[in-house]
Amino acid sequence: MSIKNLDIDSRRGLKRGKIMLNIMNDSCEIITQNNPSVIPLHTHSFDELVLVIGGSAIHIVDDQEYPIIRGNVFVISGKQKHGYINTNHLKLVNIVYQRDFFKILKIKYTDLPGFNTLFVHEPFYRKNHQFKSKLHLNSQQLQEIMLLLNYMLLQQKNKWAGTSAIKKCFFELIIINICKYFSEIKSPKPKAFLKISLAIDYVEQNFSKSISNEFLANLTGMAYSSFRYSFKKITGLAPIDYLIKLRIEKAVEIMGKNNNIRVTDVAFNTGFDNSSYFTKQFRKIVGVSPITYLKNQRVLK
Repeated sequence: MSIKNLDIDSRRGLKRGKIMLNIMNDSCEIITQNNPSVIPLHTHSFDELVLVIGGSAIHIVDDQEYPIIRGNVFVISGKQKHGYINTNHLKLVNIVYQRDFFKILKIKYTDLPGFNTLFVHEPFYRKNHQFKSKLHLNSQQLQEIMLLLNYMLLQQKNKWAGTSAIKKCFFELIIINICKYFSEIKSPKPKAFLKISLAIDYVEQNFSKSISNEFLANLTGMAYSSFRYSFKKITGLAPIDYLIKLRIEKAVEIMGKNNNIRVTDVAFNTGFDNSSYFTKQFRKIVGVSPITYLKNQRVLK
């Protein structure tokens, strides 16, 4: 499928700055774009894996400009407003995928090195690191991926009953290979991002445990000072501040589900061993005390 083949409503939506592409209710689909003069700012109802297979351009994402060239690979969340200017023989292959399908992939591949880095953390923290941690495929790697893309595209034209399943399989093969390339990267900034991603994953999965900066630095294999610097550079927060913020977010989530829970229990369930300190941090981040928040929840319900 190409932009030229979009239906009239989709093309009108693109001009208005929002495209809602019909992907036939399938889980994933390939869109090719060959030498577009410009692609206006837009959002869409799906997420996409973008592969630059030729040329160059300036990619605008959330009002930030990033140069892209052949070999770049990145993920765009549908809620992010983005577009392309200053295109020069630009050739893109976009694999668009439904978010419900991605939830399944995330569960399946969350432990695959590079998966969360590419699909979750890099898009979220892109503004912080200015897209300097992006994946760049060399010629051999790009050729290997293109073989899979071409076969997936060939199957997409087929109306056979099993076509959807074949496309899913090839999309997963592409994901696995791209994650492999990311995990083998040698460039310092993407490599540092990959390491910090390990720490972010650990904190998010073990937020209620006692976690030290030293432990996270050892987990990433980085020197303590380098770890602290890189973590803050990427996330915008020091590791301890990131952990506290995450714990408070989890506390809000718990209290939203059960407004009769005790504040002390919420504190202990989210990793705080001191309810007074929990209350202090909660007020600082949320703007009200935990007790006030619970009372407001009861009123709302």
